[in-house]
Amino acid sequence: MTTEKKILHHSHESTRDFLFSKTDTERLKEVKSHATIDADQAVKSAHPDVLSGSDFIDQALEQLERAAQFSALVIRLDQLIEKSGPNHPAGDHQGAVDAAGILNELCRLEGGLWGILENGLFGSFFPDRNGSAGLELARNFQHQLKEQTGHTVTIGIAAFPTITYPKSEIINNARKALDHATFFGADSSAAFDDVSLNISGDNFYEEGQIAEAIHEFKLALKLDPRNVNVHNSLGVCYGLQNRYDEAIAEFEKAIALEPEEYMALYNLGLIHLLIEQKDRALELFLAADKINGDNYEVAFQTGKLYLEKGHIEKSRTYLERAAELKPTSGQAYRYLGDCYAAGHKLQAAIAAYKKAIKHNPQDAAAMSALGKIFDDQGENPEIARMFLRESIALSPENGLFHHRLGRHFSHQQRLDDALKEFVRAKSLGYDATEDIKAIKARKKVEK
Repeated sequence: MTTEKKILHHSHESTRDFLFSKTDTERLKEVKSHATIDADQAVKSAHPDVLSGSDFIDQALEQLERAAQFSALVIRLDQLIEKSGPNHPAGDHQGAVDAAGILNELCRLEGGLWGILENGLFGSFFPDRNGSAGLELARNFQHQLKEQTGHTVTIGIAAFPTITYPKSEIINNARKALDHATFFGADSSAAFDDVSLNISGDNFYEEGQIAEAIHEFKLALKLDPRNVNVHNSLGVCYGLQNRYDEAIAEFEKAIALEPEEYMALYNLGLIHLLIEQKDRALELFLAADKINGDNYEVAFQTGKLYLEKGHIEKSRTYLERAAELKPTSGQAYRYLGDCYAAGHKLQAAIAAYKKAIKHNPQDAAAMSALGKIFDDQGENPEIARMFLRESIALSPENGLFHHRLGRHFSHQQRLDDALKEFVRAKSLGYDATEDIKAIKARKKVEK
């Protein structure tokens, strides 16, 4: 039976180039994806007076109105999850009935209240019990149920008072603690804490509900201001909302607590890159890379920034490593192609651009760059034109792409087509003034 606070498995992921360490919620998703057995009627037959849903919650809160403290438990019978399916028909409810009977007796002895929260979940309240007392009651219930019936339950425990939560929210906190306990498998329990809120925040984050994730992460930090992972996750959320000052503050707090936290170093660098403080960004990327040289995002952004600064060889080192770390990354190969092209390694650039297009057939920049190389080489004009036109089809508002096609037409002596593309490039903000003058001058000579 698991009750102690454990470190959960995390997966390192990226969103819009930020790095965050997210709780690995596959177990939680798996449990929630199972259809629970409809055991309500069997439990109600054995306990006709039991309340369910909002009726149970409303009555419990009414009785707890004057309580200075209480514990809430949310209980799920593990077998309802693990044995649902064709081999365990919906009529097999004995485990739920047994659990309800033992819970009923526990509440009678301890002055608690219990009911059905929803199908497959029991809830209970114990007045005048703090969190540690609620945890002890949960352990006793798990032990008794297993000893008498062989069944196991997973339990989430929450207590009032906890920071600023009203009484009506405590049962929801116990639900979050149940999600927390689910990570540890059957016959586990967990008390509501900063990790429970971290998991809840991660769930909101996965659903794209960034404001709700921020709310959970901020509450988690009220429970444990030293949670480095939560500071980093909160910083990522702020970064996604373009709240850069707040993001910087969170990443710096994470680094102050754990100087070797490479994700926070990298994320802080990314914020500085976004606010055009590129030298500082590079310093932070290099610091992150020194701690963890096997991270794709760190290697990629470092190489990309070196390329922008014109440090071709340094850029190549990092971009090649990024491509090795993530061989399916089209963007790594595209920037590696740019790097090779800037270093006049044209065959290597062609190979890199082709890989970029293979992994991302919508990469207009790689297509345009590849078309330019073929055009500059004066070989395969039809292929060059195909890539240049396809890049414009994918990104018609890119002035550079129109300019490159205009140059191709100029090389092929198709002056009207060249002029059309140069005029279009200029209208899109690309400075093609001299090209337009040159084409018009050539047209006059031809006349």
